[in-house]
Amino acid sequence: MLFLIYIVYFDMNNGTIAINPSLTEGENKAIEVSSAKASPYIEKKIRQGETVLSIIEQLHKEQIPVSIEQITTDFERLNPKEKAESIKVGKTYKFPLYKKEVAS
Repeated sequence: MLFLIYIVYFDMNNGTIAINPSLTEGENKAIEVSSAKASPYIEKKIRQGETVLSIIEQLHKEQIPVSIEQITTDFERLNPKEKAESIKVGKTYKFPLYKKEVAS
């Protein structure tokens, strides 16, 4: 029970759920990457209640063609000093964009 209280406290002060929602929504900047090894991504400012997965779902309106593990790996590759589970409200991050796979 004490652990649960700590998790809620931590999330409210440091995690994705902020007590101070006065931050304004930032602009989304789509950036196409020309390198064959790099993936296309979009920069987005985090709002209260958002997670990496919820943002990826918003961006892809349809079923996402990769696993949650792949999303986490790609997010952390685009944001080397950040963990997918520790994003902060008001901060801007790079989110991977995926193309829908076509069945052959």
